[in-house]
Amino acid sequence: MGYFGNAGSVTPRVTVVGEALIDVVLHADGRTERVPGGSPANVALGVARLGVDTAFLGCIGRDGDGEVVVERLSAAGVTVLPGSLSAARTPTAEALIDESGDATYRFDVAWHLPPEEDVALSEVLHIGSYSAFLQPGADTVRELARRSREAGRLTIFDPNIRPALVGEPGPVRERFEGLVALADIVKLSDEDAGWLYPGESEEGVLRRILELGAGLAAITRGADGATLATDSEMVRVAAKRVGVVDTIGAGDSFTAALIQSLASLTPQAIPLLDTAELRALGRRAAVAAGLTVARRGADLPSLAELEAALEASP
Repeated sequence: MGYFGNAGSVTPRVTVVGEALIDVVLHADGRTERVPGGSPANVALGVARLGVDTAFLGCIGRDGDGEVVVERLSAAGVTVLPGSLSAARTPTAEALIDESGDATYRFDVAWHLPPEEDVALSEVLHIGSYSAFLQPGADTVRELARRSREAGRLTIFDPNIRPALVGEPGPVRERFEGLVALADIVKLSDEDAGWLYPGESEEGVLRRILELGAGLAAITRGADGATLATDSEMVRVAAKRVGVVDTIGAGDSFTAALIQSLASLTPQAIPLLDTAELRALGRRAAVAAGLTVARRGADLPSLAELEAALEASP
């Protein structure tokens, strides 16, 4: 665990670029819930709760929903960067839940960013979800990743594919692979992998990502754990066994723990992680995800909660 972040480490600045939105849940019984979310916003919140100085750049409105988003991030210690309050209204993802529990989604989103040259680079950049694919902001995200890579900064990418928003698999796959080539760490779910590369094995997808230039690739499988791979190592870790309340934010919690654990490393160090280090890294991220699914909503753990759970876990 010598490499990985802990309560006593000095952590570098992380900037998360991506969407923050309001999830509007319409229940069959007429109830409506409005909950702040968005995968990158959840990751920013999670990294900050794990003790890392974190900033967020997004595209939200100067409205009531935007205030809720900013208050949630600020309460966790996230700095919401200038330029984030640039949308005509805060994006929403509306989920209509029928009597069987199935959901039908409708999105109201816009995605643009300040010019990339106006965005200062931090030591670590995280990008992901529909903001990496939806124009016009997607090109700015790609340029930020390119600048980060060229400057020798650590870059993390989680595609978190939203098929209803991003379009046909072919063009999305092309953009995904272009971003992988600019990233040091790529984490995706088994659902993402299956959508991008139908019929391809997990190991095949991991190897493809590594061949494109990533130093570390990880695929999560929910209750079936995760696989982490470098060019020379591959390990599988089990999920933390908990009573599941819901799975909202589990993948974001896994990603946040990866970032917190590796934020002090250089890009050159990532491919050199050995089997024991990968196993410890995967276990830490899996325990963080387990803490999240054991409670309602995207309630990502604090550093103290994560460390206590790691000590208590076999």
